[in-house]
Amino acid sequence: MALTFPFLSLIVLFTRVFFSSWSLASFLGAAIAWRLFIPAEAAFSALLAKKSEPPLPHPRLSYTALVILTVLFAIFPTGGQLTHQTGSGAFRIPSASMCPTICKGERIVADRKAYNNKPPQRGDIVLTTHQLFGELLIKRVIGVPGDLVAPGPENTILVNGSPLPIPQICGTNLRVRDENGNGPSFQPIKIPEGSYFMVGDNLGNSLDSRFPEFGLVPLDQIRGKPLFLYWSPKLSRFGCPIR
Repeated sequence: MALTFPFLSLIVLFTRVFFSSWSLASFLGAAIAWRLFIPAEAAFSALLAKKSEPPLPHPRLSYTALVILTVLFAIFPTGGQLTHQTGSGAFRIPSASMCPTICKGERIVADRKAYNNKPPQRGDIVLTTHQLFGELLIKRVIGVPGDLVAPGPENTILVNGSPLPIPQICGTNLRVRDENGNGPSFQPIKIPEGSYFMVGDNLGNSLDSRFPEFGLVPLDQIRGKPLFLYWSPKLSRFGCPIR
């Protein structure tokens, strides 16, 4: 069992197994099955044994094996170290500001290194920090540097003169306006370099860049990109990609 840890660690470190719902489920299923097989096989062998096994004829060999295993455990990361090095992270959603894309109580896997070498694009859903909050937020980028964002008719939002696109999330249409018609009024704004205009997909229940106290989000406050739902009260949303 100990010898499998470095091998599994290598798979995680050099692949993107954590960044796909199907590959993550397959990997975890295989790892759990292997862990269960090892003690089960040992118990079965012990049950069939008719006499106790003799002691190892070369105890020095077992000492060498212990040293090797200790070194392997020290070199190869496991658990939280793996997720830190790969940039993956799991988060529970505390609010309904992004529903129906990501709803309260659902859990997601995110790539925390997604924007280390590239800026977010218009339409991306991102993890971000804000001085008003002590935890990570999830918002959708609708305005990138150079864009003109303005309020539209019937409380819609226009980006460069066009309404926001309407993606489908697990078969559910994204709401692009506040259904109650009581969203905040904001002035048209040209997005400066290094800043982003963000909103929650649930426009009627989201504190975002439409409000002066939230404002634009600078690039250095963006912390990653949600990838998929790994748990939801609705079984049909398990593994749903976030886009």
